[in-house]
Amino acid sequence: MNAPASVRPLDFGLSLAADARCLHVASARPLRTLSSALVGGGLGWRRHFCNFHVDKAYDGRAPADDLSDWLARRDLGGEESLAMMTAVHLEHLALVTGPGLLVAVTAGAGNAVDITAPLAGDPRPVGTINTLVFLDVHLSDAGLVNAVLSATEAKARALQALDIRDPHSDTPASGTSTDCLAIAATQAGEPRDYAGSGTRLGRELGRAIFAATRESLLRGREARHG
Repeated sequence: MNAPASVRPLDFGLSLAADARCLHVASARPLRTLSSALVGGGLGWRRHFCNFHVDKAYDGRAPADDLSDWLARRDLGGEESLAMMTAVHLEHLALVTGPGLLVAVTAGAGNAVDITAPLAGDPRPVGTINTLVFLDVHLSDAGLVNAVLSATEAKARALQALDIRDPHSDTPASGTSTDCLAIAATQAGEPRDYAGSGTRLGRELGRAIFAATRESLLRGREARHG
């Protein structure tokens, strides 16, 4: 059994519970969500956002089934739950908050990839960057996609700032081959179609993603060399 998770209240109806196996952000009401998660991916309305830790030896043969099983064991099964997984230790979580904004990142760069480098079937070690973004705004579907662009650009800048490189091409990494992202919005206020770098929201989101990704990567680096 997992040790009981401590629950931490956050802004705009969110709460965070964490133990060694799972990071769980819960919302008091369903949030409009766009995600690449294996469970709860795509567009939908979600209340439970889980990031599960797996051992580096995890075989990954049926990750969606495993995630669904782990959610069910925590009484979180159903259409309002979203789940992703990482081999990064959850104590490397970085949280960045701002007015109407929360970003939660667990980041490892052992699997760093330059997306513009040739694909040669090279083996990669375990490592991933999982990002959860919560916004107290009303975003159209196009606005959600725009937020994904902003988050991805900022993640790449964090990797660049730490000079993280693709070990196979020795070129600057843009991410890892298993990154996962979820953008969730409360849909409060006037609808917005834009969340890119030309907007205040996009800039605030970009700075938060950059700071959280960099902080989580540095925590992992310190743990390896400390």
